[in-house]
Amino acid sequence: MVGLPGIETLVRTFGPFLIPATLFVLGAIGYLFLWLLTRNRRETYAADD
Repeated sequence: MVGLPGIETLVRTFGPFLIPATLFVLGAIGYLFLWLLTRNRRETYAADD
């Protein structure tokens, strides 16, 4: 791997953990986005009443 030695050490050390951690972070961001979207829709519907 050509790059910074610190990053190479991190990938070598935490490599097996990076994929699940990345998927968890992407899932959390997606869940937050959907929660905000649902919350916004609820407020819109409440304002229509």
